[in-house]
Amino acid sequence: MHLVYLDQCVLSRFLETPKNTQWCDLCEIILKGNASRRILCPTSLEHLIETSSLPNEDAVYLDELIRKLSFGWALSDEFLLIAHQIIAKLRDRLFSRAHFLEKRVLRPITYPGTLEKLREIKTGLDEHNAWRVQGVNELNSLVRDGPKAGAEMLQALIKLSSEGYVKKLLAEVSNSLLAGHVIIRFEDNNDKMLNWASKVVYELIVKYRLTLEEGQKLCQLLRAEGLNFIPSLQIRAELHAMQFFRREKIEPRDQYDITRAACALPYADVFITDGGKASAIREMKLDAANKSVVFSMKKSELNSMIAHLKKIVN
Repeated sequence: MHLVYLDQCVLSRFLETPKNTQWCDLCEIILKGNASRRILCPTSLEHLIETSSLPNEDAVYLDELIRKLSFGWALSDEFLLIAHQIIAKLRDRLFSRAHFLEKRVLRPITYPGTLEKLREIKTGLDEHNAWRVQGVNELNSLVRDGPKAGAEMLQALIKLSSEGYVKKLLAEVSNSLLAGHVIIRFEDNNDKMLNWASKVVYELIVKYRLTLEEGQKLCQLLRAEGLNFIPSLQIRAELHAMQFFRREKIEPRDQYDITRAACALPYADVFITDGGKASAIREMKLDAANKSVVFSMKKSELNSMIAHLKKIVN
């Protein structure tokens, strides 16, 4: 079964409205492949959070559709995926889908109180994401009309972004080794948002029983290889760098897109997203690095996308 990841912009085109008629063939081939068990489209918590912003009827329709396409399988959360990837490197293990997909962990939107809770979570996340990108947007607005930077600047931004993630994870691992335990912390400027590095180290120690020797080896690997052995963090770091490089206005919802790309791209046979994200992924060759075929929802790519999916289904 091929894993085909559908970003939120794809699912929204499957709502039964007149403006979505042109996407009917795409929806049909995905449903056909799903019915013949040739295509699995996993869901995710981020899908549910974004779906919750729709009118109730549309939210329920899309939730029922992705539950059907996913066979009840959802991507593990980003913290677990990063921990999986680290353990795979430390213990020289191969991945199976059981390591990054979880069965029936997400309640349907129709479950009492779920839709309201998801909307509450989305409001908090949007506020946090808007705060995080405010400074970047203000700076980008000042330089947007200036000369465009070249490839060297992009590589410098990727290096800075990657080093920032390495520094945070390395500090958390080192502190936990010294203290002999790990504490899940909240972000310094938001007591409602988990500190990602502390949650990753928590999963490593509690779920995987990371040993002292493995922790020391992890520190050595981070210093020597950076994020090269942690694809989800590498994708996140590089997409953040590309956002800054392009000097585009960053919306709170863009952070959901980056999270989904970081979680799904390392495992998806086919990854379908919006034009901007597809362009960024291809420009940085993240599709080739993760052996995934990436399509955008641009009309110009529709025929080639359907043709590729037909080869999978037929």
